[in-house]
Amino acid sequence: MKRMSRALVAYWIVFLLFELVLIMYIAVFGRFDQMRIVNNWHAYQLDNLFQLLTFAGELLIPILLLVLFFVKKRTWVKPFLISYASSTLVVQGLKHLVFPLELRPYAFFKSMGFNWYLVPGVEMNEYFSFPSGHTAAAWFCFVWIALYVNKRWSGVLMAILACGVGISRVYLFQHFPVDVAAGAFIGIACSSIIYYVYHEDITA
Repeated sequence: MKRMSRALVAYWIVFLLFELVLIMYIAVFGRFDQMRIVNNWHAYQLDNLFQLLTFAGELLIPILLLVLFFVKKRTWVKPFLISYASSTLVVQGLKHLVFPLELRPYAFFKSMGFNWYLVPGVEMNEYFSFPSGHTAAAWFCFVWIALYVNKRWSGVLMAILACGVGISRVYLFQHFPVDVAAGAFIGIACSSIIYYVYHEDITA
């Protein structure tokens, strides 16, 4: 029987707690209040923090990990690339083929005339809201760092960082919480499935 990494178990526990909180938040508040509550947090320090966290969901970290695995864990390169490709394909397929008309918060509320706080220097995207690609990328990517360290604390820490990326997408007015919840599930699911399929290579 394949034994799941303790880091992956910890990562999943934090993920499930994060999803539970998001589901409850979505169930209790309408879309306007979901965004208004987070928008009211705004502060200069948080602007910088969440811009940094959202950057963690972009291309640089996967490239650095790929180089690391190529040097240190050559057998991890293939599963890592497959999980990256599968996560990206699912996200982009949903965005462009299934939910192409889903508006992002800026476009969704544009006609309302409400005075939203927009972080200076952040470009406001308007379309292809569902699901959040940055969140999916973070949850896909950070699990591999947790697996590499292979400690419970690494699973917890990396999952908390992935949560931060998801929250940053709402704070920066780029996505609704439901987009983040879906993106997180896609990211962790793709990496976990590939981990199971390539378990022997990864644990060798």
